[in-house]
Amino acid sequence: MSTYAPIGLTGGIASGKTTVAQLFRSWGAFVADADDISRHALDVGTPCYEQTVGTFGRHILLPDGAIDRKKVASIVFSDPEALAVLNGIIHPYVHEVILTDSERVFSETPRRLIVWDVPLLFETGYDREVGKTVVVTARQSLRIQRIVARDGSTKAAALRRIRAQMPDREKVKRADMVIRNNGSLEELETRTREVFDELLETMDR
Repeated sequence: MSTYAPIGLTGGIASGKTTVAQLFRSWGAFVADADDISRHALDVGTPCYEQTVGTFGRHILLPDGAIDRKKVASIVFSDPEALAVLNGIIHPYVHEVILTDSERVFSETPRRLIVWDVPLLFETGYDREVGKTVVVTARQSLRIQRIVARDGSTKAAALRRIRAQMPDREKVKRADMVIRNNGSLEELETRTREVFDELLETMDR
């Protein structure tokens, strides 16, 4: 993609990855947010919209022509094959948007840090396309507290969501840099700034 590779940012649910991404962005980095791109992948006018309607039929549309996401969810989450088909439509699109946007940003501002914010960075193989990987972690007990406070879920439900993802210890093992978010917001910002500055230094080598 360039004379230097983008940075891969990841972290489990309620680890603080979103806050780290926001800090990176506030300090001038370009952050390609895979989740945000994915959320808009089924908007009217996107290639994914046409493919999804063509695959699942016009009965998934709302009166205004938009895709009824709840209806699609009810279809795919009860049918693994249908889910695989939908992922096969959305994931390549997300990847293409990330690549295209990153290329554009690099051509316009080659000294700008480019960060790929991808929750499933290792699971999907995105880590093979970046230069450095940064993982945000937090103690499981803290993550449970954050999920319960944020989403109003039970502790048991929060724990199930955590256990459905790749364990933090595995992510840390694969990461080049780790940001541990077990303290205050100020401590997180201090550590994130250290990592950010180190990443900038790698661009000058």
